[in-house]
Amino acid sequence: MKHLILFIIYLAGIVISSLGLAMIIKSGLGVGPGDSVAVGISMHLPVSVGTVLIISFIILLLINARIERKRPVYESILPIVVRGWTLDIFLYKVLTEGYDLWWSQWLVFTLGLLAMGAGIALYLRTPFPRIPLDHFMMIVNKRTNQSKSSVRIFAESGLALVGYLLGAPVGIGTLIVALSTGPVIQMFFVLFRPLIKLWGIHEREKML
Repeated sequence: MKHLILFIIYLAGIVISSLGLAMIIKSGLGVGPGDSVAVGISMHLPVSVGTVLIISFIILLLINARIERKRPVYESILPIVVRGWTLDIFLYKVLTEGYDLWWSQWLVFTLGLLAMGAGIALYLRTPFPRIPLDHFMMIVNKRTNQSKSSVRIFAESGLALVGYLLGAPVGIGTLIVALSTGPVIQMFFVLFRPLIKLWGIHEREKML
């Protein structure tokens, strides 16, 4: 039963983070750095943003395996598909309305940023496979001894540049996401620690 509850929380974290990503995109203030690449590619090819994410994450999964010199974590295909699928649902079927008023744009953007950070931190606190991008962050964090926040800021900034070159709508919101996603994830990551102890998962604390 404990593992079933953890798995439900794991999936909930991924879905919540997808909702946050979709809200940021729909806010009109600029897409998130990682999403800017997917949005930019989808602008040039007849594929959805979620589909681009799925393909790019599978490629990154193989890169992670190469860096760690281990077999690819094929179990990560589940969260990859869930992320891409739910993102498309939120983007194209749920959040269909645009936001024209400045205060509504900032409200949706802020709530999206918090939801994305909380969702990522929540599912990272479970003992199940990570989405390759977040796994990559953890690899770099472990190898460089830098904080999760610093690693995230560096990676997100690089992705934002690539997205801009692809023609994605990069704006002030993109910069804010690049600079604040790491700290937001770190904040929720710490807040969720007591829950992990209640679940009795102590052996992973060294990794987290």
